[in-house]
Amino acid sequence: MIKLGISAFYHDSAAALIIGNKVIAAAEEERFTGIKHDSSFPKNAIRYVLSEVDKTIYDINEVHWYENPETKDNRVRTTFAKKPFRTFFLNRKYKKSKKSQDPKDILESMGYTGKIIYHDHHYSHAAFAYFTSNYDHSAILTVDGVGEWETTTISVGKGNKIHKKISIDFPNSLGMLYSTITAYLGFKPNEGEYKVMGLAPYGDSSVYFSRLLSIFENTSNKFTIQQKYFTWEYSDRIMFNRRLCKLLKLSPRLPEEEITQDHKNLAASLQKLYQYQFLRLLKTAKDITGSTNLCLGGGCAYNGKANSLAYNYFKSVYIPFAPSDAGSAIGACLDRKVKITPYLGPQFTDKMVKNILDKYKPFLFIFKLEEDKLINKVSKLINGGNIVAWFQGKMEFGARALGNRSILANPRDPSMRDKLNKVIKKREGFRPFAPAVTEERFDQFFDSQEISPYMSKVVKSKTKLIPSATHIDNTCRVQTVSKNQNKKFHKLITQIGSQTGIPVVLNTSFNLKDQTITLNPDQAVKRFINSNIDFLVINNFLIQKKNDNNKVD
Repeated sequence: MIKLGISAFYHDSAAALIIGNKVIAAAEEERFTGIKHDSSFPKNAIRYVLSEVDKTIYDINEVHWYENPETKDNRVRTTFAKKPFRTFFLNRKYKKSKKSQDPKDILESMGYTGKIIYHDHHYSHAAFAYFTSNYDHSAILTVDGVGEWETTTISVGKGNKIHKKISIDFPNSLGMLYSTITAYLGFKPNEGEYKVMGLAPYGDSSVYFSRLLSIFENTSNKFTIQQKYFTWEYSDRIMFNRRLCKLLKLSPRLPEEEITQDHKNLAASLQKLYQYQFLRLLKTAKDITGSTNLCLGGGCAYNGKANSLAYNYFKSVYIPFAPSDAGSAIGACLDRKVKITPYLGPQFTDKMVKNILDKYKPFLFIFKLEEDKLINKVSKLINGGNIVAWFQGKMEFGARALGNRSILANPRDPSMRDKLNKVIKKREGFRPFAPAVTEERFDQFFDSQEISPYMSKVVKSKTKLIPSATHIDNTCRVQTVSKNQNKKFHKLITQIGSQTGIPVVLNTSFNLKDQTITLNPDQAVKRFINSNIDFLVINNFLIQKKNDNNKVD
């Protein structure tokens, strides 16, 4: 059985190929188009996953779509009917897009005429989280903006079955609220939430907390959100109205305006509110399922600070490497337990890399080293204060660079975070970076009950020796690196530790401002030449610029 999983038309479109019970390949469309969070039909990602096994669309037995278009249409039409005059033009726009986004029509235009199986949006989230975990019994909590109707679900996973126990429907949405305040703070919704999380520790969470909490009405297991403050039901441009401004007694921030202490306080209050409601959901999940294990899914499962609170109720917590809509391209195809790796994207042979590097010889010094010598050299370069772009093996799937498309630096250097933010990434100075540590020595440097292979939990640091990878509140969004999952990256961090006593490296994604994560060697070389990154490593090629003034298109 060959299955093609697809998510599309909201954000983070993706495709995945599953043969039998093995996930063969998966990729987000944004990596191929260069459009961050690309929502278009993932034709490039489909082309890639099919090429991995030399298949065509005609070889596919089933297409699994990550949500149910009919149920979603019901929600949209019902919502528009509440305010027919205010949604007149929005309704017309929706009807036009609905016609062009019909999965059956698009797939038929590609030559596919087989079975299309539609899944509930939150089931796809839950399936990806539970079926890729090691649990035989687990509570499953999914939280996002909105699927068809649902914004939150609590299910129980047992064996190869998932049973939904409770759900919360639109417009009552923690995800939508978080995105709304993200927009209020002058950041882009469905993208800037990371900035709000990074900004929150700089603020006083008590300032706006009670005002935000007044928006909610809580029952024992659920919540409702007063819609008089929001435009979610009748606007696709602005998410809030003047009533919210009056409630907060703070003007919305424009993107180019300075970030003030008030903005930091609002970010902190929002994070506190999210954690408060999230804890209530966790308790409900525990009470309903009785499980000691928890799987988290949905885009809100990227909130690492909240995720760590799950240990208040559960002994073990699992968050997959791509819990948002992208991962649902995989989840939609799963109906039983699978073993999976996040390294599901394209990889490139030495011959392919050399052919690309030859084009840039006038700009570069290129050295091919035996692996142990390469590891030793690169670890010395990083420990010496150099910034190294690290391009290896198969590209990661999901929002996190996990050691195959990474920029690496010395976390012990107190100036490194500012250097990376200002000079390399060209982003806000309050944004934190993640430390990657060998799994064996994780407990020595970080306070957590479990490993965190996908940077999905924020934990306390036990050491003051990695200031550039530690946030202002002494927390880290840590990645634990296993020898079994990423042997070469583990080897590099181990060597860094043997030279310094601290097997930790600062790890951020290999991309520059407003770029998607690097896809291929040609893109890697261009970004290297056009940046202030000191060294580039592709496979076992160590690359240095001849002249930092050179630029390429």
